[in-house]
Amino acid sequence: MSKVNIYKNRHPKYTGNVKKVSVIIPNYNYEKYIEERIDSIVNQTYPIYELIVLDDCSTDNSVEIIKKKLDSIKDIKTQLVVNKTNSGGVFKQWQKGIELATGDYFWIAEADDSAEDLFLETLMKGFEDKEVVISYCESARIDGDNKLIRANSQDLYNIFGSNKWDQDYINKGEDEIKEALSILNTILNVSSVVWKKQDIKKILEKASEFKVAGDWYIYYSILKTGSVAYFHDALNYYRKHGSSVSTDVRDDIEYKEICYIQNLANTDYKMTMDVYKWQRIRRNYMDANVSKDVRLKRIAWVMPHPGPGSGGHRTIIQNVNALIRHGYECDIYVENDWISTDKNVEDKIDNYYEICGAKSYVGFKQRMEYDMVFATGWSSIQFVRKFNCSKKAYFIQDFEPWFFPMGDLYLMIEDSYRFGWSPITIGKWLSHKMNEEYGAKSQYFDFCADLNVYHPLKDVKKENAICYIWQPEKPRRCDQHALKALEMVKELRPDIKVYLFGSKSNFTKPVKFEAEKLGIIPIEKCNELYNKCKLGLCMSASNPSRIPFEMMAAGLPVVELYKENNLYDIPSGAVSLAEPSPEAIATAIIRLIDDDKKLKEMSKAGINYMKDYPLEKGFEQFIMAVDNLIYDKKIDEKKIDKMYKDKPVRPTNEIRKLGDDKVIYNDSVDYRSEKRKKLTVMKRNTGKRVIKVGKIIENFGERFN
Repeated sequence: MSKVNIYKNRHPKYTGNVKKVSVIIPNYNYEKYIEERIDSIVNQTYPIYELIVLDDCSTDNSVEIIKKKLDSIKDIKTQLVVNKTNSGGVFKQWQKGIELATGDYFWIAEADDSAEDLFLETLMKGFEDKEVVISYCESARIDGDNKLIRANSQDLYNIFGSNKWDQDYINKGEDEIKEALSILNTILNVSSVVWKKQDIKKILEKASEFKVAGDWYIYYSILKTGSVAYFHDALNYYRKHGSSVSTDVRDDIEYKEICYIQNLANTDYKMTMDVYKWQRIRRNYMDANVSKDVRLKRIAWVMPHPGPGSGGHRTIIQNVNALIRHGYECDIYVENDWISTDKNVEDKIDNYYEICGAKSYVGFKQRMEYDMVFATGWSSIQFVRKFNCSKKAYFIQDFEPWFFPMGDLYLMIEDSYRFGWSPITIGKWLSHKMNEEYGAKSQYFDFCADLNVYHPLKDVKKENAICYIWQPEKPRRCDQHALKALEMVKELRPDIKVYLFGSKSNFTKPVKFEAEKLGIIPIEKCNELYNKCKLGLCMSASNPSRIPFEMMAAGLPVVELYKENNLYDIPSGAVSLAEPSPEAIATAIIRLIDDDKKLKEMSKAGINYMKDYPLEKGFEQFIMAVDNLIYDKKIDEKKIDKMYKDKPVRPTNEIRKLGDDKVIYNDSVDYRSEKRKKLTVMKRNTGKRVIKVGKIIENFGERFN
């Protein structure tokens, strides 16, 4: 192990333009190192403006050594301040030194650290950029005998495995916070930092409330005011005195302070989910040593395997992320397809929906303790029943018994609403149904839309067109009724253009009328589609879909089904609900397409309604519901009434007669049959056993698809 010797390899004095730099040495009982520390400052190639040494009532011979050393310095203004009683806090000494300093920049050089003679000359280059408020360099680690422990400190802060700190850089403070300081303290040692002088008294007072992370808080706060400069050469020597002792109390304090600063950053700035992922990784280093009541609350979600275009999955992921932003940790368990790995599933979720901050696991094997677990559908019920967790909740997006014919499966799913799990539903109707029919004290959050995505566009030309969310693989979307209705509309109004979107099958499935098949399209393209069409068609038979609300936000009038499930959440005026027959649906479409005035009224009504339902409102409602369950708060019971007041649209005689000549699209059933045939068998990745996909075996809910 090599030894560091700062007296070797001396460099010539700096002769350029010199700024006034005050050096502050806070000392307490470092008689062994203080002389070398002063030498490492006096011998800098960059001229020192003044040297201030603060002794915090040392009990060793530090003061005598300091006095003798300072007396020998002739060309630098020096000052020694000795406290009669110990200040009780390092940041009080920092503040005293800053108040005494008369330079424009200052360097707090801790008494037991050391530095190369090029330290100050190098770091002052950073201030050539007038926006820089902090300039720092890499730190090498040495022990009490000056032996080199490590040539840099990246093992302590570079959990990202990034090459960010392999080269010099200048970065805006906000960006540095988002990229690094929002996750952990990446400036390990104050001795490695030179500061532009400013009034930071209040920052230091707040920092003194911290036991561990005060310096991190200071760097974070100052970088909100300007930029940072970093130099990758390890010109600072950070002394490590043996191994620190970990105690439960200290670990709990450190964990709380990590959470505090991470949350502060998340509040001050809009962070990406990637940042939340890294924040969790930083916290998880401490999980094993932190008390359970201190650790962030952790929630498990059990859901079907992700697939492209799934609105239900998208809603789950959005609300998982909302909880993470609020300060929960979330894990997602998905059904095992015997092909995917945990990483594969995480990538699918990120690619299909949005970047998710949760950990993802394949298979329904519980990995750790949780404060609450969410069932999200019928396939998760059996696993959640066995889940070792005192609080169980039910995230309900559809009345799922209606997915199946009346029989054992229908009744088993229906019975799950009586298990005593706490329901949180999307929309009022499901909450009403849980309360009235199953005695389940439920909470709900409203159907909302991302108004940053779904909104009127001025530069999109309106077409004489209808867009229909066509998902034949989902029986509850009633595609046979919709296609027959659209066929009649096209016969009566052949100039109307029809767009079909929402499913991969759009490209292969035949229809009996002219239509443009778009398949699955990005949400931004959905908004463009809604803006250029006159009317939107959506068929929801087991709960309202989010699609009509997004259409309304874009200013698109909607035709939907007049069914129980749509009467409690859909407003009159912006949506026309038709009796559940192809003829009634066709009648509703024809009436609206022929009435431009009515379409404009509905468009305006939809926009006005949805302006009060941004996505954030739904997240706030959901988070409040989860908080109520986690912290055993009283749940307010709300009376839920029907929202839709208009009568259903009934078919005209003309269209009813036309419908007599049309047949239901039986080939849609053929499509689903073919899909089931393809999914009938599947080999496990071991190749030893054949699994029948979709079959309920042994335990209800453990299906393989």
